[in-house]
Amino acid sequence: MLLFLSVVQLLFVLALSPLIVGILKRAEERLESRIGAPILQTYFDLAKLFRRESLRAASASSFFTAVPYVLFGLYLFLTLVLPIITAFPLTFGPTVDFIGGGLVFGAAATLKKIAALDSRSNFSHLGASRNAAIGALSDVILVFVFIMLGVLSKTNNPYVINNILQTSASWYLSLLHWFVASAFFMILIVETGQLPVESHSTAELGMIDQALSFEYSGPELALYQWAGYMKQFILMSVFLNVFVVPFWVPMKPNLVGVAIYMLIHVGKLVVLTGVFALLNATVSKYKLYKNFDFLAVAFALAFLGSIAFYAAGGGA
Repeated sequence: MLLFLSVVQLLFVLALSPLIVGILKRAEERLESRIGAPILQTYFDLAKLFRRESLRAASASSFFTAVPYVLFGLYLFLTLVLPIITAFPLTFGPTVDFIGGGLVFGAAATLKKIAALDSRSNFSHLGASRNAAIGALSDVILVFVFIMLGVLSKTNNPYVINNILQTSASWYLSLLHWFVASAFFMILIVETGQLPVESHSTAELGMIDQALSFEYSGPELALYQWAGYMKQFILMSVFLNVFVVPFWVPMKPNLVGVAIYMLIHVGKLVVLTGVFALLNATVSKYKLYKNFDFLAVAFALAFLGSIAFYAAGGGA
């Protein structure tokens, strides 16, 4: 059953990750009083890219072409090891903990930056330098958040953390939990490229992650974008299932319970997508140097969580 549920979870993320992005774009358009593209437009765009010819800059190496396939594989692996539709480990769940998952995310981000540099494109180099500067701080904060969750649960296993927060009202309502949840939400905004950190445009001043894929085309660009959709879906799922709304996630193998929760999880994702759409429609983009102030606030929240924990005698 665990192997079957692993396949179901993989297909769930693979199939619905473009849909969540489509809902986000549609919601933003409606909030701005525009008609916008249909929700399924992301699927049409991916299908169109898969039919197009793949081109590569003459100065780029074969590594540049291989990176989208590796990225796609890494995010498929993360789909199998994180709590998305279950709160019990699936077949590959024991492979990594939160820190190991963070390292896989970091490896994917590093590959994207190296590929951008390999393209020899000025815009890609611009995106890589900005991404590296922001990632140097956001990755540290993310690890700190995971460490504080490990202090809370005495483990870095995301499934155990979910079970503790589901069953313990005191931990769920604790200052430590809500401080680190707030810090993770701010990092989620950074990692998924939402406002006020990044604007979705081809303007030079707004490009960070978008610039990394500037030289890709055809199937490689489709896989690159699809991998990005999966990354967003996975991070949003972790935020919901581990940090904010850990309830109703099945803690025991039950096909009916898992099927029901899959529908509930889609609803939770749609609500979070609505929050992102509201932010993107109402908040102005920060200047680049202001992003570091944003990250400083995220670190302060995580640090306040640790102070609250030890001040309350949690470390005794």
